[in-house]
Amino acid sequence: MDTGVAASYEEQRLPNKLSASDAASFSQQLLQDSGFDKFGPAFALKLCKDGLAGASSYDAAVVLLKAEGQQLWQAAVDRVQGRKVEGSLPQSDDRMLYWARLTMTLALRQWKPDFPLDDAQRAALENEFERASRGQYAIDFPEGAGHKRILVSGFDPFTLGTPGVHDNPNIRIGNPSGATILSLDGNTVALGDGTTAVIRTFILPVNYPPFLQGMQEDTLGPWFKPGPKRVDASISMSQGGGAFHLEHFNGRYHLASIPGNDNVWPACMDGDRFPSVLDCDIYPPERWLGFLPRPWAKETPPQFTVSTLPFQAMIDAKTGEGVINRDTETPGGWSVIRRDTYNVQPCKKDALGPLDNNCARTGGGGNYLSNASAYRNTLLRDTFKLNIPAGHIHTPVMTRFGAGSDGKITDATFEGFRDSIVAQGRNLVIAMAKTLSAPAP
Repeated sequence: MDTGVAASYEEQRLPNKLSASDAASFSQQLLQDSGFDKFGPAFALKLCKDGLAGASSYDAAVVLLKAEGQQLWQAAVDRVQGRKVEGSLPQSDDRMLYWARLTMTLALRQWKPDFPLDDAQRAALENEFERASRGQYAIDFPEGAGHKRILVSGFDPFTLGTPGVHDNPNIRIGNPSGATILSLDGNTVALGDGTTAVIRTFILPVNYPPFLQGMQEDTLGPWFKPGPKRVDASISMSQGGGAFHLEHFNGRYHLASIPGNDNVWPACMDGDRFPSVLDCDIYPPERWLGFLPRPWAKETPPQFTVSTLPFQAMIDAKTGEGVINRDTETPGGWSVIRRDTYNVQPCKKDALGPLDNNCARTGGGGNYLSNASAYRNTLLRDTFKLNIPAGHIHTPVMTRFGAGSDGKITDATFEGFRDSIVAQGRNLVIAMAKTLSAPAP
């Protein structure tokens, strides 16, 4: 190990403390209280034991890193679903997956294997581990007409504060979409026509570069292609506002007001920021789109995509029954709303006429990575000409803590919001699943 190798921007938050006087960092406290503090040290030991690298070649390293990443993912799913819960934190907590992953990516970054490894190969190994630890390689479905196959994605926590700055309670933030999909992975739903819906899930990073490289398409694409395990529905999910919003329109523009967890914006942040400028609009990978989307052209791919979620069925499903709306402390959960909003802007500097003045500015879900995940998901549906439900769910905001709890890694208010949002979010996915049942003859 070369401990002189600098940590990434995200990894530099690992030492951050809720209070500068704390003996342990926030991440150490969280990982200890979830039983996930063992993953980083065990991984480092696997990489380098008794002076020998844990893999003797690049190919062997790929196998090792996939296995270790999938082990972390499965441990998170098992904890959230109650199969193996260690530590004092409630099983519904989603945050341990994110912070344990960072301890492991830091070890991987500092690894000095016994075989030659150039920068491109190291980056590829890091990507393999990232994808495996996010459940992207764990997806599988049963074959045949007796099953309906559903994919659901969620996100990491984000807006976690500045590395090296203590006393910022934002570092405690979780993500209800991540908590929801961890609770759903592998779940089944019996449908009215005798078939069974099978739900598989994965986590996306709140960072632009993996999206620019096609991580989402590489995860969804194999299940959108023709075959006996082809997907029947695909939902992206993220944290939004004060209700459950079913986003109707998704925009191609993806330059938001905040960077990713890695402090990176798209390259056009430093330019004129018009859609036609490099990387202000989304450019899905040619390997899935079927054509090279560069240089920029307004409608290849299109400025907007449209959700095909069964809006009214999901709204009418009474998904809030038995759920406490923690914003109002009343029963019935949060409202479920079809959101039809969008905004347009000039496509380029000195735009003339209606065509050049009608490029996407925002979809219903804005122009950050949640909207990007919705756009990429629904564009892939259209690319493969699939007539399936596909769209985005924005959950209510979970980041609430009780007064006077800034020094605590969790409290009853935070846990109550998470449990209620997850319960209704699960109900919404299940309500969508039930619409896949064939109509009675």
